Amino acid sequence: MKDQSCLFCKITEGVEPSVKVWENDKFLCIKNKYPVAPVHLLVIPKDHKDKKEVASSNSGVFWGKIMEAVFAVVSEQGLDKTGYKLVNNGAGYNHFSHEHIHILGGTKTEPAGQT
Repeated sequence: MKDQSCLFCKITEGVEPSVKVWENDKFLCIKNKYPVAPVHLLVIPKDHKDKKEVASSNSGVFWGKIMEAVFAVVSEQGLDKTGYKLVNNGAGYNHFSHEHIHILGGTKTEPAGQT
């Protein structure tokens, strides 16, 4: 299901411009428009998945599928050899309710600060 007011839904539909890096039938990976690291990618489900919807112990299938997509991108980009950080924002730290994972890398120091 799509949310017509959601920027990420518009991106997955091709209505809003983006730089696509990777795609399969369920997920899309794009370059972040405002990167905080040399490599800053977003893995987004093509169907609108609200953060509140998938923040439960009943959403293991969703998390397994999105992480398969994330690791496919990490491998394809060679970040599994050079280093990467995964970030998931929520509960007030997120700018968008459409669930997504940030992939950061491309630097010799830990991107976007140490964790």
